[in-house]
Amino acid sequence: MIHFETIFADISFRSNGDFQMFWKKKSKSKSSSASTPIKSTSLPTINEKSSSSGRHLSVSVSSTTQKNFPSPVQSRKNKMDTMHGFLVPTYTLHDFDDGEECKVVRMIFQMSRVPYEFKHVHRDDYILEDYPFYALPTLEMNERKYGSVLSICRHLAWRYNLSGKTAYDDAQVDDIAEKVFEVRMKIKNWIDHIEHAADHACDEECTEEIAPRILTNTLFPCLERMLKSAASCWLVGHTMTWVDLLVACLVNPIIYHRPKLLQDFPLLYLHNEKVAHHDDLVGFLYHVRTRKFQDKK
Repeated sequence: MIHFETIFADISFRSNGDFQMFWKKKSKSKSSSASTPIKSTSLPTINEKSSSSGRHLSVSVSSTTQKNFPSPVQSRKNKMDTMHGFLVPTYTLHDFDDGEECKVVRMIFQMSRVPYEFKHVHRDDYILEDYPFYALPTLEMNERKYGSVLSICRHLAWRYNLSGKTAYDDAQVDDIAEKVFEVRMKIKNWIDHIEHAADHACDEECTEEIAPRILTNTLFPCLERMLKSAASCWLVGHTMTWVDLLVACLVNPIIYHRPKLLQDFPLLYLHNEKVAHHDDLVGFLYHVRTRKFQDKK
């Protein structure tokens, strides 16, 4: 007797990282003179769709029970482990003790209620070759390491529904993120200066001329204009995306230490206030005082 059994798993992810699994079976039998039963499992077929509650993955796995063949137990286990790793990855985030560069990644995990391990890296005791591109932060996902902040954010946002809802929106999210991160890297030393970061060494970028000029003449006007033309209080679309978190990480310490730099950018100030006061992000950003702006005539 040869018994064919197909198992269908409908797995629905929610934005909080939880998922539900529903199993259905279809089977049929054929006559055979064989005597020793074994099972073999095909690779899963995965279909993905999005909704307001999260990304949903529909997974079909077929399992065939036969006789008179050696049992491919290890092969089946490896294939199922591959499927499980895709659906429920384990995360380890590597960064220096202050963790400023990876704050946006940790905020995405917090917003999505996804568990992860944070591995503190000591500046005086680590090996650059252990990390992609010899840089931190690094995200280790199922024992594979990824070493770009923006690519890490894009991947997690795709998994946990913090990316753009359309291809156009996603392209706009990437466009804003690239520019904001570029500016962040240019003025990083100045931000460390105003934050009184440990082991900070001042240079010409720490003056109150270069970095504030970049912000008030270039980046802040662009973000203010985008918020003014946006369909909601968020930069892209009608819901928060990961680029809102990235912008908040840059703007928040500036509001706290140099609030006058935001006096001509009320929408950007209010955007940061909304992110900082979000219930799921308490403790990540400085508290932003509620502020009323006068309309310019």
